[in-house]
Amino acid sequence: MPSNRKVRASYWTRPIAGIITAGLLATNTQVAVAQPLNPSDAQIRQAREAASNAESYLQSLVAEVTSSERRVADLELRMGTLREDVNKAMVDLENARAAADRARVAVDEARTHLDRSRAELASAQKQFNELARTIMRQGRSNGSILEGARDASEAINRLSALRREADRQEQTVDSLDKNRTEAANQESTLRKKSDEAQQAEATANQRNTDAQNAYSEANQELQKEQADYQQAQIDRDAAKASLEAARNAVNELNSQRQDYENEQARKEAEDAAAKKAAEEAAAKTRAEAKTNQDEEDSSSDSADESSSSTGSTGSTGSTGSTGSTGSTGSTGSTGSTGSTGSTGSTGSTESTDSTESTESSESSSTDSSSSSGTPAQTAAPTNPETGQSTSGSSNQKVETVIARAMGQLGVPYAWGGGNANGPTKGIRDGGVADAHGDYNKVGFDCSGLTLYAYAAVGINLPHYTGYQYQRGKHYPVSQMKRGDLLFWGPNGHGHVAIYLGDGKMIEAPQSGSVVKISPVRYNGMTPNVVRLV
Repeated sequence: MPSNRKVRASYWTRPIAGIITAGLLATNTQVAVAQPLNPSDAQIRQAREAASNAESYLQSLVAEVTSSERRVADLELRMGTLREDVNKAMVDLENARAAADRARVAVDEARTHLDRSRAELASAQKQFNELARTIMRQGRSNGSILEGARDASEAINRLSALRREADRQEQTVDSLDKNRTEAANQESTLRKKSDEAQQAEATANQRNTDAQNAYSEANQELQKEQADYQQAQIDRDAAKASLEAARNAVNELNSQRQDYENEQARKEAEDAAAKKAAEEAAAKTRAEAKTNQDEEDSSSDSADESSSSTGSTGSTGSTGSTGSTGSTGSTGSTGSTGSTGSTGSTGSTESTDSTESTESSESSSTDSSSSSGTPAQTAAPTNPETGQSTSGSSNQKVETVIARAMGQLGVPYAWGGGNANGPTKGIRDGGVADAHGDYNKVGFDCSGLTLYAYAAVGINLPHYTGYQYQRGKHYPVSQMKRGDLLFWGPNGHGHVAIYLGDGKMIEAPQSGSVVKISPVRYNGMTPNVVRLV
């Protein structure tokens, strides 16, 4: 995907770069010769096509950035689930180890008891055997039994006492043998339980290893998606710059075309005014020539008449005709009016140029506005809080819990960190947590923060969101109240936070962050919340 994006970026950037270069050359040429250029229709069409292509490419990149951002968000939610998988496996492993240790201790105690029973039995058996041998020896020699006896009755009593002692020793041996057998059976039973406990420990250890491996693999996938997301943002910003440059190139060519047309119109207006002035001057010259000719003709006629007439009064009237020269002034006035008309024509041309320039500016402003558009944002979901509040001791407990959590604002996130007494050092995960040094930080993860907060009111929660989700009473999200636990992922197996009210929650979000207040995120949330008080 990134390689194709780079190819496309290169494909669209080359013609845009050419247009920009051409525009710069045109600008430099204009400065050099101080003469408006007239770009061809082909140049303008090519620039517009390049701008259109750049805009289409930008739209595809915006869609790609949005898609990549969604994938990163989904992976981050999945990472929360996998982190809780590891937390669960570690809790189960710890319990399995404790059970295996207890089983081993019981087996050791049973084996010690069995060894003691065996030793007691051996000692009693030895005494019994010795007594039996004594009886057998004395039985073969009655004299030895009766020796020293005052009479037969005393001898019989001695023999009876010896027999009773033998019977007692035999009963002791039988009892010890029975105890030995029971101890052996108990040791065998406990040994079997110990083997089962050790097997459970091995299974829990394997599950913990599998969970950490899955988390590490997902972390690698997340890092790749984050890199693609960052590259998509870079490509999008570059495409925005290219589109802006392409639009500027189009505007520059249009501006050059408009300047050229304005210059041509100005020249045409000047040529028309000069031609009209020349025509008026020629007409004036012809009128003056005609007037002079008429005067000469009139003078000639008057002379002829004077020579044939005897009176001088008519000659005087002829002189008065000189006043016709005033028509020359009238002709000059007409010329002035023509000049004024020419000036008015020029003013009309300038007004047209100003209007076209304004339209061009508005078009440029529209293009610039469209280039600065941003992708549509998804509206935040409506806050489902009912507004009802609790009272009495339950409300006091809720406030105690929230106050304890709020007291940890700003404490670093540390994966695996936190217990009922406060923040603790995090643990290694082989991925994101290690990259942020969580194992060297003292802080909380999400379930560590909630178990710490609720410990303030004597509620003991396990350090795993899935087990925390099984506690308390469940209510629909629409009935959430201040102090409720909010969960994400199937059966709460992902993330947990404490609801504060007004659409806010307090959480320990992820590695690299801190305990903070955030808007409630409804995407991926479980349909129920958990109420513990």
